[in-house]
Amino acid sequence: MSIYKGLLISKDRSWSEELLQLVSEENIEISVVSEWKRTFREQQSYHYIFVDLDTIENPQQIPMSSSSIVLGLTRNYEFEQARTWLVAGAKDVIVLPDEKNRLQEALKASKEQFKFQKETESGYGNGLVHAFYSAKGGSGKTLLASLMAQSLSIHHGFKVLLIDLNAQFGNADVLFGIQPVRSYFDLIPVMDEMDIRHLQNVSNYHEETKVTLLTGPANPAKAESIPDELIGRLIRVAKSHYDYIILDLPPHINNSTFTGLNESNHIHYILTPDSLGLRAFKYSEDLFERFQIGRGGEVSVLINRYHPKLELTLKDMEKIIGREVNGSIESDFFSIQPFINMGEGFYKKKKDKGSNKVSKSMKKYVDEMQNRTKG
Repeated sequence: MSIYKGLLISKDRSWSEELLQLVSEENIEISVVSEWKRTFREQQSYHYIFVDLDTIENPQQIPMSSSSIVLGLTRNYEFEQARTWLVAGAKDVIVLPDEKNRLQEALKASKEQFKFQKETESGYGNGLVHAFYSAKGGSGKTLLASLMAQSLSIHHGFKVLLIDLNAQFGNADVLFGIQPVRSYFDLIPVMDEMDIRHLQNVSNYHEETKVTLLTGPANPAKAESIPDELIGRLIRVAKSHYDYIILDLPPHINNSTFTGLNESNHIHYILTPDSLGLRAFKYSEDLFERFQIGRGGEVSVLINRYHPKLELTLKDMEKIIGREVNGSIESDFFSIQPFINMGEGFYKKKKDKGSNKVSKSMKKYVDEMQNRTKG
C-alpha cells in the first residue's frame, strides 16, 4: 500500500518508466503529467514533485510549498540550472541514471522531514535557544555544544538543531562525521521568504543521534558577505519548529555572535581553569554588562577541562570571577579523542550515561538543567 504520493512532470515517457522502477520499494504512488496545472497547487496533496528540467526550465512555474518536496531530474548536469532550482527551494537536482544512489538518499532523508513536519504540527517546537560562548579560543565550546545537543536529543527526546556560527572555519560537522554540501550561506537568496523547508534543504540530519546540524560556508570570503539579518531570521524560523536550538558561537565578537547572544534564552560561558581563560571571562563580563547581554541570570559558567589536581579549585575560580560556577566538565583527553576522530555519537541510547568523563559530565549538566526547568 502506498504511503506517499508523487507527481512527475515530464513530456518524456521514458522518465516515468525509469522513475517508477527506481522508487518501486519506496511506497510512493506516482502520477505522470506533461505540464504543471494550477489545480495541483490547490490540491497540495503531493509529498513529492519530480520535475524533468527539460520540460520545465523555470522554477517560478512551480510555486514551492512546505508540504511538498521538489526534486529536479536531468540527464546532463548544468551548474547554473541546478543552482537556480536549489535557490528557488528544490530539495536537490539529480542526474539520472548516473545518480540513482543520490535519489535513494534524498527520498530517505525526505521521509524524516515529513515525519518532522507532522510532529511539529502536533505541537513540537518550544523554541529555546542556548548559546555556547567563550572569548578564549580553543576552550572546547564546539565539543560541549555538540554534547549538549546529543544529550537533549537522546536522553530527553527533544528535537534539536545545532547551528555552527563559526562561519569561517567551523568544525562541528567533524564531530558528527558529516561532510556538508550546503550551508546557511545558501539561504541568502531566499532570506525574505525563508521557512522551515529552506532550512531543512541546507541542513544535515544525523541519523545516529537524531540531531539536525546546520553549518556555515567554511570560507572566509563567503563568511564576510553574510548579511547581518540572516542569522536572526534563521534562528526565528528554527524556534517555531525545534524544541532546542544550540548555537556554537565564535570567540570574536561580530554581528553573527552578537545576534546569537541576543537571541538566546540562555548562554553557557565556557571557562578554562587558567589565567588566560579567567582574563577572557572578565573582558566578556564587561562586554555583556555594557550591551545588556544575559540579563536576568541567563548566563551559566561552565568550567571545561577541570581536574581535581589543578592548582585552581572551583572555589578559587568562583572567588576570582565573583560569581557561582554552574557546572564543570572533567578533563579526559585520551578517552574523548577517538570519538572526535571517528565522528561517532557520544551517546547511543537513552540509558547511555557516556563512556568517558567528558560525556558523563555533560549528561549530568544537562539533567540538572532540565530539572531546574521543570522545577
